[in-house]
Amino acid sequence: MSALFQTRPRALASVVAVYCSSFLIPTLAVAQSSAVDSAGVQAPASAGTTLPSVVVTSSSDMQTKKLPSYKFTAPLLDTPRSVTVIPEELIRQTNATTFADALKTVPGITFLGGDAAANPSADRPVIRGFESRNSIFVDGMRDDGVQNRETFDIEQISVIKGPDSVYAGRGAVGGSIDIVTKTPKNENFVNGSVGVGTDSYKRITLDANHQFSDDNAVRLNVLGHDADQAGRTDVYSKRWGIAPSVAFGLNSPTTVTLSYYHLNSYDMPDFSVPFRSTGGTPANASRGQFFGLNNRDYRRGQTDTGEVRVEHRFSDDLKLKNTTMFGRSTLDYIATNPQFQNATSNVISLQAKSGNYATNSLANQTELTGKTTLLGMQHTLTGGVEFSHEKSLYEGYLVADSAGNNIRSGGPCSVAYNCTTLSGGWNPDNPWTGSVLLNGDKSFPGAATHTQTNIASAYLFDSVKLAEQWVFNAGLRFDRYDVTAVQAGARDLTNNANLFSYQFGLVFKPVQTVSLYTSYGTSANPPGANAGIGGGTDQLTTTNQDLSPERSRNIEVGAKWDVLDQRLSLTSALFQTDKTNARVSNGLGGTVNAGSQRVRGAELGFAGNLTGKWSVFGGYSYLDAITTDAGAANRTASGLPMVMVPRHNFTLWTYYDVLPQLSIGGGATISSLTYAAVAATSRKWTPGYARFDAMATYHVSKAIDLQLNVQNIFDKKYFSTAYPIYATWAPGRSAMLTLNFYQ
Repeated sequence: MSALFQTRPRALASVVAVYCSSFLIPTLAVAQSSAVDSAGVQAPASAGTTLPSVVVTSSSDMQTKKLPSYKFTAPLLDTPRSVTVIPEELIRQTNATTFADALKTVPGITFLGGDAAANPSADRPVIRGFESRNSIFVDGMRDDGVQNRETFDIEQISVIKGPDSVYAGRGAVGGSIDIVTKTPKNENFVNGSVGVGTDSYKRITLDANHQFSDDNAVRLNVLGHDADQAGRTDVYSKRWGIAPSVAFGLNSPTTVTLSYYHLNSYDMPDFSVPFRSTGGTPANASRGQFFGLNNRDYRRGQTDTGEVRVEHRFSDDLKLKNTTMFGRSTLDYIATNPQFQNATSNVISLQAKSGNYATNSLANQTELTGKTTLLGMQHTLTGGVEFSHEKSLYEGYLVADSAGNNIRSGGPCSVAYNCTTLSGGWNPDNPWTGSVLLNGDKSFPGAATHTQTNIASAYLFDSVKLAEQWVFNAGLRFDRYDVTAVQAGARDLTNNANLFSYQFGLVFKPVQTVSLYTSYGTSANPPGANAGIGGGTDQLTTTNQDLSPERSRNIEVGAKWDVLDQRLSLTSALFQTDKTNARVSNGLGGTVNAGSQRVRGAELGFAGNLTGKWSVFGGYSYLDAITTDAGAANRTASGLPMVMVPRHNFTLWTYYDVLPQLSIGGGATISSLTYAAVAATSRKWTPGYARFDAMATYHVSKAIDLQLNVQNIFDKKYFSTAYPIYATWAPGRSAMLTLNFYQ
C-alpha cells in the first residue's frame, strides 16, 4: 500500500517523441496543495495470522509521500489545500464499480443528471457547488469527452477541492479530480475477482503483472460486468474493458511506460421521476416503475485512450517527465424523459431525449522537478509546459412518433404510447412504432456542432522551506485558450483568451505531526470551457462568445494533525469560494458578465487506523451556497441557494479485523436535502437521506478471500442524481458475493 502514491500512468497505443529537457530550467516551480483528507484501509491478511495494520495514507506516510502529480511537490501533510485521496483498497472494500460510486465516499460531492445537447447524460460531478465534468484528469492529463467511467483500472482517485486552475487549467471552479491508473511493477502477481449477486449481478476482473527482465514488466487489467439495478425494473448496465501496459527501465534512470485503455458500455438511461413545475419533491411514483421503452431506449459508450510516458531521473533531486496522451470517447443514447403535461395534471408526456457525442484529443506535457537552495532557503520546484488539441462533435436525433411528430418535448396523447399517467401501469415493453433519424442525415440536416479547442500552457510551482516550522507554497499558470464552434447554417463562434491563475499558501508546523495552513487560489472559466459537449452555461453560444472568463477565488484556513502514533490523520478546513464575472442574462436575449455566487463552508476528515485492527475513512462537509447576484434581469434569484449543494453531508467507512480469518466493515452516507432548481416562486429538491452499507471478508487462505457486500441495507428510497426537471432513483438493497484471489 505504501506504493499508492507513486505515479500510475494509463492508456496508450502508439509512441510519440519526447520534448527535450532544455524546455525547462531547474528553477521551475513546485506543487502547492491544501488540506488533505487521506484514506486509510487495511490489506487482506493471510489465513491464521493477525491482519497487518496498513494505513494507505497514514500520517507517517503523509509526512513523506506526495500526490502522483509533479505539481504537488510538498508532502501531503504540508499541502495547503483540501485534497481527499480514495485508495484502491477502499474501492475494493466498498465494491464501488463506477467512478460515481467511488466518489460518493467523499463528502461535499453530488452528481447532476442530464438530458441532451449541452447537458449529456453521463458523469457530471459537482464539487463544492460547481460542476466539474470537464475537470477530470487521468494520470495528470485532462480526460476529455462525455463518459461513464469504471474502476477496474484505478489505483487511486484524488479530489482537489476549491478553485484550482493553477493545477487544472481552464474551468476547475469547484475543484478537479485526478485518477491514477495501474501500470507495471517490479514483481510478479495475478490478482482477480469473480462476483455474483442479487439483481443478476455478475462481475469478473483480472489484474496480472509479469516482470520479464530486471528492468521491464507488463501488466494487464480486464473487466466484465453485467447487472440490473436493484429496485428498478428494466434498468441495467453491461460493460467490458481491457487495459494493457508495459514499462521499460523500471530500475534505471530512464523509464518508458506505454499503456492503453478501452472501455465499452451498454446500459439503459434512467430519467426516473419528474418534478412538477410548481416545485417541491419529485412525483410520488413507485420506485419500480420505469417509464422508458425497452425496444427503443439505450445508451452506448466507448472510451479508448493511449499514453506514452517517459521519465528520466538525473539525480534524486532532479527529474524530467514527458507524457503524451491521445484518446477518443463516444457516447450515444436515446432516453425517455417523463414530464407532467401541466402543473395539476397527472398525465405524463413521454419525451424523447437523445445525444450522440464524440471527442478526439491529443495532449503533450513536459515537467521538470527538482530541489535547490536559493538565498539560503530550500526550494522544491516544478515547471511545465503543455499543449493540447481537442475536437468534439455533438449530434441529436429526430425521434418522431408514428404520426411523424417530433417528441423531443412530447407529442399529442392521441398518438399511442406518447402519454401515460403517474400510476397508469406503463409497460416498458410497449412497441416502438415511431422513427429515429440522426440529425446529420441528409434528409434532416439539423444542428450538428463541431468544436475545436487548442490550448498552450506554462506553469511554475515552488515550495519554500522558510524556516524549520514554516513552508511557503506558490504556483503560477498561464493558458492561451482558443476555441471555435461550427454549426450548420450558423456563423462560426470563437473565443480567445489569455488565462492567468495562481495560488499561494503558508504552512506553520508547531510540531512535526501538525500543519496549520492558509491558502488563496483562483480559477478562470472561459466561454466554451466544456469543449462543446456539456456544462450548461459553459457552452459556447452567440450570446457569450465575446465575454470574458468567469473568475473564482478560494480563501481557506485549515489544520492537519497525525495522531495515535501517526496512525490516524485528521483534517479540517474553513473556506469561502467566490465566483465573480459569472455569465447571466441581460434581459434582452443577451448574456453579460455580471453575476456572482458564494460558497462558505467547513470540512472535517479522518483516515487511518484507530488500532492495529481497526481502520476508518470519512468526513463531514457543511456548505452554505448562494447566488449572491443573479444579474439585473433576474434580481428575484439573488440570494437564493445554489443547486446540487447539500448543506450537510457525512460519509463513513470503517473496517475491523474481528478474527484472523474474519474482517467486517460498514459505511454510512447521510445527506440533507439537495435543490435541483430554485426560483423566487418555487423550489425543487430531493429529500435528505441516510444510507447504510455493510461487508464481511472471510480469508479462506493466503490466496483466497470471500467478500460479501450488502448495499443500502435498509432499502432506503432516495435519489442519486437530479436535474431541474427530473430526479433519478438510487439503487435499492442489493447483495454481492465476491471471490478475490491473489497469487
